Amino acid sequence: MSKKDYINLAKKTANIQITELKKIKKTFNNSFVKAIDLILNCKGKVVFAGIGKSGLVARKISATFSSVGIPSFFCDPAQALHGDMGQIEKRDILIIFSYSGNTSELTNMLKYANRFRIKIIGVASKPNSLLLKASDIKILLPKVKEADVTGMVPTSSTSITMLLGDCLATTVM
Repeated sequence: MSKKDYINLAKKTANIQITELKKIKKTFNNSFVKAIDLILNCKGKVVFAGIGKSGLVARKISATFSSVGIPSFFCDPAQALHGDMGQIEKRDILIIFSYSGNTSELTNMLKYANRFRIKIIGVASKPNSLLLKASDIKILLPKVKEADVTGMVPTSSTSITMLLGDCLATTVM
């Protein structure tokens, strides 16, 4: 493969993601408005969660919220099973990211939040997912084409999730 091929592959990947990111506008609806209102009226902290790549995105969005003066932290759902859920209080809200919305590690965190009436903003791409069914506010991400040659590596899906988190943070500002 030549160096020119490297550049062409990179441009192809960038073009796919740029095209897919334009779908973010579908999320700017009544659910988005409700999420903003809930965040603005939160009397506690904004707690972010996710597993795998969605967890990395959630951690970054939490850092962005902290940067703009909104008290927040990331809680790993797998670690939460071993006592970390005690950090989440009734006055907090929980924003959970999972592209599929059916990640088994989220189950106990969702049950905990529902039991203590902690408000949940769920962000997923499947409307009938476990996450969105358990959420007070459901933000449905559009399905996107991944930008790698196999179409399976989280590329566009993580980018659009990150973009949504940045839009939440900048709107709350």
